[in-house]
Amino acid sequence: MSNSNRVNKQYMVNIQKSRSIVSLIACVITLVCSVSALSVDIAIYVKQGWPVSELFSYFTTISNILVSVASSFIVPFAIDGIRYKRFIMPKWLSMLHYSGIICISLVFVFVLVAIMPYDMEFAVGGPNFFLHIISPIAIIISFFMVESHYNYSHKELLVCMIPFFIYSIVYVVMVAVLGPEKGGWEDLYMLNTFLPAAVSLPIVYLVTYALARILRKLSDVLYDYRRKHLLSSWSKDIDLVEVKIEVYGLGRFYGLNGDENSLSVPMDILELVADRYNVSTRELYTVYTKGLFNGICESENKLSDYS
Repeated sequence: MSNSNRVNKQYMVNIQKSRSIVSLIACVITLVCSVSALSVDIAIYVKQGWPVSELFSYFTTISNILVSVASSFIVPFAIDGIRYKRFIMPKWLSMLHYSGIICISLVFVFVLVAIMPYDMEFAVGGPNFFLHIISPIAIIISFFMVESHYNYSHKELLVCMIPFFIYSIVYVVMVAVLGPEKGGWEDLYMLNTFLPAAVSLPIVYLVTYALARILRKLSDVLYDYRRKHLLSSWSKDIDLVEVKIEVYGLGRFYGLNGDENSLSVPMDILELVADRYNVSTRELYTVYTKGLFNGICESENKLSDYS
């Protein structure tokens, strides 16, 4: 294999690291902005003598809490991605992340379309600049960098919309059923102002569903683009022996540097290699696991030498 090809191969592996770095930065920004802005809001409410519980009637507050929780869980996986050039996380966390993105994106769109043209100060003034603008942008960036290989069914997409569904039901009860007179909420989002709630709520559902599908589609398009980029970075002039050497080396790398309790097989990469060089995935899997096992043995020998 020529030196230029080896550089391309190394670059392919390091793409996982670059995605991890961007995702880590985006998640940290989300955490800092959301937590700081919510803390400032709480301090203002306490200083003014207002009930802090009112903050949780805002969908913005709920959305920022959700993306903060998702971001805090993603950070350790992003750090591992930087260390091991491999960004993976469990599907339950992927779904939590996606759920937060749906909610915060709805906030972002609503602010741009319905609030900013009429009340710029409320839209981007003070802590709302971070809650309405910076946090949504940062977490959306992390979504497009993190999500890569999970296929979502229509049912799973609806499951990811559950936090929005729950809030909408609570909102209807507190606004349309109870109202401020009976201890409910003011119609903060004008759900019942211009149209009856029975009409405006289905419209909001349709908009949210469409937004969720668009985000998923954009993420899938980016994933397909990354796959094509990885394939184009590999030269076709590599014989099967060199391909196996590269796959063995990748397994050995993870065996030497990874945590034994969290080692995994990068099936997406092996499938790409198999497609590119017309070799069976099973054969590459065998070569990879052999390198992985030998790397683990070498790592254990090094530890025993130090002890």
